[in-house]
Amino acid sequence: MSEVRAMLADTVTRVFAAGIDKERITAAEEGAWLGDVWTALETGGLTRPHVPEDAGGAGGTWLEAFVIARAAGRHCVPLPVTETMLAAWLLAQAGMAVPDGPLAFAPALQPLEKTLTASPFTATLRNVPWGRHAGHVVVVAPRGERVLVGRARVAAAHVAVGHNVALEPRDTLVFAGEGLDEVGEAPLPGRIVEHYGAMLRTAQMAGALDAILDMSVQYASERVQFGRPIAKFQIIQQELARLAGWVAVAGSASEVAFRAASEARPDAAGRIGAAGDPTFEIAAAKVVVGDAAEHGPRIAHQVHGAIGFTYEHALHFATRRLWAWRAEFGTPERWAQRLGAQVVGAGAAALWPAITAR
Repeated sequence: MSEVRAMLADTVTRVFAAGIDKERITAAEEGAWLGDVWTALETGGLTRPHVPEDAGGAGGTWLEAFVIARAAGRHCVPLPVTETMLAAWLLAQAGMAVPDGPLAFAPALQPLEKTLTASPFTATLRNVPWGRHAGHVVVVAPRGERVLVGRARVAAAHVAVGHNVALEPRDTLVFAGEGLDEVGEAPLPGRIVEHYGAMLRTAQMAGALDAILDMSVQYASERVQFGRPIAKFQIIQQELARLAGWVAVAGSASEVAFRAASEARPDAAGRIGAAGDPTFEIAAAKVVVGDAAEHGPRIAHQVHGAIGFTYEHALHFATRRLWAWRAEFGTPERWAQRLGAQVVGAGAAALWPAITAR
């Protein structure tokens, strides 16, 4: 990790450690908005570290975003940190103004191009992460080799409240003629939201896996059975070692994807294409981290026993998020199929060069 990213990690960890605890996560799951934490993040430039400075960002890369997203996952931060990162970046790529405050984005390839170009603006956006708390929602639709990017005011929409298994807001926003402020174009592929949304979720999952490993090691060191801490038993040591392995591969795979996104460059057609397309790394990360998110919680809950399932214990905050994030923006199984199809389509002779080039 570079010195800059190490300093960034220290800064964001201090913000989360000071503002996020079990009681505040519980309050957020009951509907509270942690405005003081959000203000600290936004004031410190931690919600758009990879957005160019002329667009109101810190001028960093996706690797800086990785540090913040992983820390947010580790602390189970109940705020739209990664959602604002992606929405702000999409607006900046389209040369549009990036408003202050929390932002959301529509995760699906809906509405279609005609919806963004029609007047009045009518659209139903489902499963919008943190939609009710956002000032604006960003909508992306394919248009040939580029995408249309729209910015709409959430205040103009009817909001139907929903949530995922982690009790994070996943709302439906219904626009009935008003709210669309601006539409621009960006040199990005049509599935950019799905791909980069998946990438951000891998960083959050890597952080949540960090958290369950820390909690499991601490609990095993404190829980005494038959006169000694259970961490002294070989079977527990073996399980903790397995969990540590999953944590390590998850963090590495996610970071590789973010590095690929940081190095991505537009192709001759003006969009991120084959020469600098991070889709391979994102797919691999979603598969690897998704597997870790399946096996890691099992180990953590086995080490904790029944106490880990109780609402009074903090473990479930991380494991519920792992289960929710694993399924969002494509399951590991779906990404594995796409990755396999990409490899088969390229031919056997291209497999080894494709791996070694990365």
